[in-house]
Amino acid sequence: MGSGASGAGNARTESKEGHEPETGAAGVPGFGAFRNWLEWVQNSKKIMGFKPTVDFLNLCASPNTSLQTYLRAIIHEVMRTLDADRCSIFFVDDMRKEVWCVGSLDMEPFKLDWAKGIVGMVANEGQIVNLPDAHDHPAFDGEIEKKTGYRVKGLLSLPVKSTINLERTIGVIQVLNKRNGSGSFSEQDAVELQQIAMVIGDSFYRQRWKALETLFEKGDEQVSAVLNEHRERLVYSSNGPGMSTPPEILRSISRQPFLRAHSPLQVEDLMSLDFDVLTQTEDFLEELVPDILRHAGCIENCKIPEERLMTWSEAVHQGYRENPFHNWYHGFGVYQMCFHQLSLIDTFSGLTATEGFGLLVASLCHDIDHPGVTNGYLIRQQDDLALRYNDVSVLENHHASVACTILRAEKTNISSGLEKVEQGVFRKAIIKCILATDMAHHQGLCQKLIGCNSSEQFQSTVAEDSQFLMNVCVHAADLSAQVLKWETARKWEERICQEFTAQAKKETDMGITPEPFMQFKMEDMKLRGKLQRDFIDFVLRPLWEPYTQLEPQMQRCLTNLIKNRNLYELRRIYGSDQLDEMPDDMDLLLPNNPVVRPVHPKPPAGPAPASNGGTPR
Repeated sequence: MGSGASGAGNARTESKEGHEPETGAAGVPGFGAFRNWLEWVQNSKKIMGFKPTVDFLNLCASPNTSLQTYLRAIIHEVMRTLDADRCSIFFVDDMRKEVWCVGSLDMEPFKLDWAKGIVGMVANEGQIVNLPDAHDHPAFDGEIEKKTGYRVKGLLSLPVKSTINLERTIGVIQVLNKRNGSGSFSEQDAVELQQIAMVIGDSFYRQRWKALETLFEKGDEQVSAVLNEHRERLVYSSNGPGMSTPPEILRSISRQPFLRAHSPLQVEDLMSLDFDVLTQTEDFLEELVPDILRHAGCIENCKIPEERLMTWSEAVHQGYRENPFHNWYHGFGVYQMCFHQLSLIDTFSGLTATEGFGLLVASLCHDIDHPGVTNGYLIRQQDDLALRYNDVSVLENHHASVACTILRAEKTNISSGLEKVEQGVFRKAIIKCILATDMAHHQGLCQKLIGCNSSEQFQSTVAEDSQFLMNVCVHAADLSAQVLKWETARKWEERICQEFTAQAKKETDMGITPEPFMQFKMEDMKLRGKLQRDFIDFVLRPLWEPYTQLEPQMQRCLTNLIKNRNLYELRRIYGSDQLDEMPDDMDLLLPNNPVVRPVHPKPPAGPAPASNGGTPR
């Protein structure tokens, strides 16, 4: 059992918080001993005094360290420090409710249900387990022992906690068989292991995402294709923060009770995460465009000529094509989601009015004149746009160009009230924000978010480069369809599927093999459920999880995303979104659970839009 995975069983051992565990010979915690991790850390001065070696610290902290090098370094450091015979590293996936063994001396990576075994118990309950003889514990399973021939005696299993949230377990380190006579681990061994766990906490969080991709990508060509669409190809280079802006020009959200006279909406409605653009008419959304700029303080602070606002709004509306997904509704939805973030997150108060103005204009125009196909499609076809922009951020460059062209016309130049220098800041913000929506930059942006170990560090990063905050805002908004309530999210899912199948048909007709994630039929609900679940797991979650940890005001977005992810998983299993009875706890319907309710598909009432909230480009 070289992996250290103590397998199946749902047994739990009760312990009272704050009490010392049972001890056996030589003061070693006895059978079934648990320790409250958080209280133990807070009360242990030994842990806080740990000083790691510089080489080990540098290797763990470097974002350039490969996953395998990182894991090997931890394994060898743990085995050396504790004089242990085996060490295994597990990452915890609380969305899939799994633990993944990603590092071991003699086992290939594998996954376990987090409700099973000693490792699952530690992942689930976040407590330390120290057993003189693992075989005495009812949760221990000897199946891996039988496969490997390795005999386990002493076992020490310890949770690795997120440095942002010390109550959240992100991994488990498990060591086996101390190389002394008894083979069991002492209290001091647990302290030593916890010292290492605390040192690697932030890097462990970053490396966890590499493991997610590595484990699932190898055996699933659809997942591999999705990941490849969201990896850096040619990186757009930013020259740092934009031009300086007069500090007296500040953004201020208006708190007026109504958007304007005779409006059926209140400001709070338009700020809300529950605002569903698909329930409104296109013309009404066009009329709402100036209201968001007004209540974001842009009209007053940036001296926007109001007589040009409606003309500009109409021009942008007319610039969008009638695609299933990349249309005026999507453009306005991203615009509204940026306004939602501006009104909710205090970090945005550091933006100047000109920057906020540029961000909102960019969000509304970010997909203007989108043809309904991906960058890859245009590049493969050597389309005129691909030739014009040298295959680099083809669509995004086009959207930015169209947006800036509209702003040049006299009747639609809403930036004419800005001073000359401010007009340069405004234009630069628009271009950079729209280029940041190229999904090829997604991974780099997510890694930068994941690299922030606290809200304070994120705010410090933003203070040095406000463009990064604007990029995060518009990119998150572009990928926000699946953080909305389920009835809205599933409509957007259907819309992106319609767009994908249309592109796939074009490519098939030309003798080109479509990308694996586009090879499906609209009526294949099980496959659509899988594709959307994978999109959430591998694209949306690495963005929304760190973002909502750094900005807790956005936590409801992650809550909705997890709920929607589970509903797509149910669709993957049952081939339908219609259940006779939906339990309060949807986990009852997911795998590894005995409770399954019958599914009876119901014919749709009509074409219902739905999509992943951002197309791979």
